[in-house]
Formats: sequence, structure tokens, C-alpha cells
Amino acid sequence: MSSASFARSVVTAPQLAIHVPHASRGAQLGSWAAAAWIALGAESILRPQQHNYRDVLWLIPFLLSVATFCYLHASQRSSSSKIERYGFYAVLVASLLAILGNVGVLTGIRQLAVFGFPWGAVVWTVGLIAYGIGTWRAKILPRYVALALILLEPGSILTGLALAPISPLHDRGAYSAGIEKGLVLAILAMGMRSLSGRRSASP
Repeated sequence: MSSASFARSVVTAPQLAIHVPHASRGAQLGSWAAAAWIALGAESILRPQQHNYRDVLWLIPFLLSVATFCYLHASQRSSSSKIERYGFYAVLVASLLAILGNVGVLTGIRQLAVFGFPWGAVVWTVGLIAYGIGTWRAKILPRYVALALILLEPGSILTGLALAPISPLHDRGAYSAGIEKGLVLAILAMGMRSLSGRRSASP
């Protein structure tokens, strides 16, 4: 082994040791979030009518997703760039706005509902794109994790439109695009799990 390679291994191993516990937990939460999103999306497709109880069930995969993002951030925090941190913070703010908006939808309070859409949706989309770019630059997790973050919301919109012929779009109570969100969370979980595998394979 060359001196340069040895130096890199000395630096990399402690870094992985720091990141792995967060990545392992994030992978577990990401798997749960993926299963919950896919279940909600599949149920919306199989029963395409508007059912408002889904607005309550939405909280389960959504909160699991936010928790996954938190552990993903922790997995690369020491190497994260400013854009990753700002993107992550934007996602947290957007999450709060989305929850407030959901409460507004459930209670019929329009003043709260607007926090979710359009404001929360815009901040969420921009934040995820920045978060993905920062993840790409951090170079801790596989690049496909970064791409999944960037494409999460645009892909969700396209999935909803593509499935509209069999699962019509509604103002609320329909989450066919949960299928796409579930697949993205599964990709994030796979990426964080691979970080754990890298640590296990290191001497």
C-alpha cells in the first residue's frame, strides 16, 4: 500500500465509524417509510375514489421520511457543504409547513391550508434539490442517493399525472404518487445501508 493510500484509509475509517450508526438507523427508517408510502399509493390506486381519511394516514410515511432525511444528513454532516445544510434546513421548514397545511385541510381552516400548498410545496421542492446537490458534493453516500433526492418531487408529480387515467387526481384524499415516493425512500435506504457495508468491509 502506498503512503497516500494508507493516509486516505486512516482518515476514511474514523469518518465511516462516525457515519455508520446514523446510516444504519436511517436505512431502517427509510425502509419503513418506503413501505408506508407504497402501501398508501397502492391503496389509492386500487380504490381511486377520494377518501379523506388518507390525509391522516399520510402523516405516517411523511414523518418517517423526515426522520430518514435527518439521519441521512447526520450520515454526511462532517463532509456536507453549505448547500447541503441549507437544503436540509429548507426541507425541515417545508415539513413544518406541510404539517400545518395538512392540519388546515383536515380542519377546513384555509389560512392554515395555504402553508402546505403552495408555500410548503415550493420550499420542499427547492430544498430537496439543494439537499441532493449537497449530497452529491459531500461524496459520502452513493451518487444515486443525491439523484433520488433531486428527482423525488418532480418524479412524484409526473407519477401522479401518469397514473391519472386509472387513479384520478383529487384536491385531497388521493396519494397514487406515493408509489414513487416509496421507491425513492427505498433508494435512500439502500444507499445508507451500503455505507454500513463499507464500514463492515473495512479493516
